[in-house]
Amino acid sequence: MQEESREMNKCSFSGVQMKKSARGITLREKDSVMDDVCSALSHTIRRQIISMIGNQGAVSYTDLTELGLEPGTLYFHLDNLSKSDDPLVSRTGNKLYTLTELGQAAYEIIQQSEDQVEAVVKTRESESTTRNLVLDILAMKPIVKRIQSDPLRFFFEIVVFLGFYGYLAAEVDLLPVFLFFLQGSFDTGVTILAALIAWITTYLLVEALSIPILRKRGLSRGLFASIPMAFVPHMLVELMWFFIPALGILSGWPLTILLFGIISWSTYIVTIALARAKAVRSSRAAIVTLIVTNLNILFLALISSALI
Repeated sequence: MQEESREMNKCSFSGVQMKKSARGITLREKDSVMDDVCSALSHTIRRQIISMIGNQGAVSYTDLTELGLEPGTLYFHLDNLSKSDDPLVSRTGNKLYTLTELGQAAYEIIQQSEDQVEAVVKTRESESTTRNLVLDILAMKPIVKRIQSDPLRFFFEIVVFLGFYGYLAAEVDLLPVFLFFLQGSFDTGVTILAALIAWITTYLLVEALSIPILRKRGLSRGLFASIPMAFVPHMLVELMWFFIPALGILSGWPLTILLFGIISWSTYIVTIALARAKAVRSSRAAIVTLIVTNLNILFLALISSALI
C-alpha cells in the first residue's frame, strides 16, 4: 500500500520514547538512531520481521522462514536489523531472535502507523455498499460520530436517556448491570441509579483494558459519552415487554436467541465506539469489548449464584 509506505517513511515517533543505553545522548546521536529506525521501517520485509518478533516475543530462524523469503534475502535483512550501530534485533544464546529496546520502539511505531493509516483510509471511503450501510445503522455510527465530535453538548440528553432506560427497567422487573440485566422487582430510583452506574463502570472497564491491549492511554470524553448507545438494544427489549406483556413469558431457545442478539448488538456498538474514539482497527477494539462482555457474564453468574 503506497499510503502505508509514505506513512512509514515519515517515521513518526509520537508517543514512543527512544532510549539509548548511555545517558546524555547528543542531538547528533539521536538523529543517527532515528535514521537507523526509519531506514528499518522503510522496507516491507523488515517491517514484517519486526512485527513477527514483536507479536511472538522471540522467534527462531525457522519461524522467520514462514514469511516465504529466499534464505539470502532473509539473512540480508536480518543482518541489516541486527548488525547496525543501533540494532533493532538481537540473537540470544539459544539462537532465538528478539527485539532490542530500540526494536520494541520500532514495533510500537508499526502498530500505531497501521492503525492510523487504516483509520485514514476508512474515513476517505466515499461509497458505501448496502452491507456497510446496514452495519453503520446497527452500530449507530452516525449518532456515535456526532456525540464523539462534541460530547459535552449531548450530556443532558444522555442523562435523560439513561434515566428513561432505568425507569423502563423498573416497569418490566429488570435491573441494569453493566451491559446486561438482572431479573427482579426493584424500585424505580434503584434501577435509574443502576443505569447510571452501568454507564460509568462499563466505560472505566473499557478504558482500563485499552491500556494493555490497545496501548492507548488517556481518558476519552467521546467514548464516555457514546457508551450509553450500547443500551439502545436493551431499551428496545424493555419497550417490547412493556407494550406487549405476553413477550415476558418467553423461555427456552426463543429467549436465548433474543438475549444473544441483544448482547451481540450491544457489544458491536461498543466496539465501533471504541475503535473510533481510540483510532484503532475495529478488529483490535473487538478484543477489548469481548473481554468486557465475558467479564460481565462472569459477574452476573457470581451474583446469581450468591442469590440462590
